[in-house]
Amino acid sequence: MAILNKTSRRNVIKTGLASLASTAIMPSQSFAAMPKDIKPKVPGETRVVFLGGDVLHNFMAQEPAIRSICEKAGWNVLTVHDARYVTPELISDADLLIIQRWMGSLPGWVPGPIFEEAPPQDGYMSDELADAIVDNVKNRGMGFMSLHCTVWSFRKPKFMELLGVNPIIHGPLQIVRLHNFNQDHPITQGMKSFDIPLDENFGAEIVNENVTPLYETTGYTDKRRDYGGWCLDQGNGRVVGFLAGHTYFAYQDPNYLPLIWRGAHWAMKRDIPVYEG
Repeated sequence: MAILNKTSRRNVIKTGLASLASTAIMPSQSFAAMPKDIKPKVPGETRVVFLGGDVLHNFMAQEPAIRSICEKAGWNVLTVHDARYVTPELISDADLLIIQRWMGSLPGWVPGPIFEEAPPQDGYMSDELADAIVDNVKNRGMGFMSLHCTVWSFRKPKFMELLGVNPIIHGPLQIVRLHNFNQDHPITQGMKSFDIPLDENFGAEIVNENVTPLYETTGYTDKRRDYGGWCLDQGNGRVVGFLAGHTYFAYQDPNYLPLIWRGAHWAMKRDIPVYEG
């Protein structure tokens, strides 16, 4: 795939835009790492891997929120937009894996500047990744958090068995109320009902008897009431699922972010400190 750049250096300099052009045309190297550059986890480190973003879901809304939560907790977070880089090796020492992806196309952000062909797809979710997630959770004890559309992975039965639920397709974009929080579970104890101004109301059908429902959701437009969050132990590990997050509203919501904070700690079998936003 060729990337075209026919702006001459002389013309750029003449217009006084050299630094701006180099920033716009060349992907930044200051924050990006290749898999070979990722060092093994050191003693005492908590490592979180987040895979997010696709053609329908904004990685650049998800990523800062997930990163902020992890950094507040003192965890090292690796965020990935392309599933080809989420290998069995990358998650082999992760304490927590978080995914918000559906089995659709990748592009939600591309480095540019000009493409002669469509960017390649990343093959999410591969059988290799699905098997690695199940193995790391059940056998090694890695925590796993499924956000929003990740539940729509019915082509991967072993992965869906890990989640313990079946997905119920969402209705229209609407105000979604999160309510009926489970006051007996540490993830949701003390939480009160709140609204996300614009979201999709996915639902979860519980199929594993060990699943604990965490809260319910109701769409203001379609009036449908569903389970919107759940958790369960799976072998040596734990799984948490939250279904909000289609738009950026959830990732800016001061009520929803503490829910992710709590779920992440619980999934790693950690005590849950107070979230300070």
